[in-house]
Amino acid sequence: MKKISVLAVLIACCLTLSGCLTHWFLDSTTRLQIENKSSKTIVEVDILAEDGTYKAWIQDTIRTGEKSRVYEEDWVGTFCLRIRTLGADFDIQNLTFDGGSEYMVLSDDEDGSLHYEFK
Repeated sequence: MKKISVLAVLIACCLTLSGCLTHWFLDSTTRLQIENKSSKTIVEVDILAEDGTYKAWIQDTIRTGEKSRVYEEDWVGTFCLRIRTLGADFDIQNLTFDGGSEYMVLSDDEDGSLHYEFK
């Protein structure tokens, strides 16, 4: 009886480790949520694909002071991110996503463009 309970505990530990902790190290998707602290209304966020076309990632309208829903995609690596607003488009070059959850805050820059930071 003691051997069976020890075996059950070991199996439970293995399942927990393989399901939870490996997610921290081997996450092959990126989850992105955007908070808009800028004066611009964001209408779309796109990723530049390898074939030179833009692929829509977030298609919500994000008004000043609002947050988007969380969107998950299989994008891990370095990308060009295009943020489309009602007035102009802004590109963020060489943005690296390592997988996992990202929370981006957009605000106004002094030159009228968008400033971003991850929290």
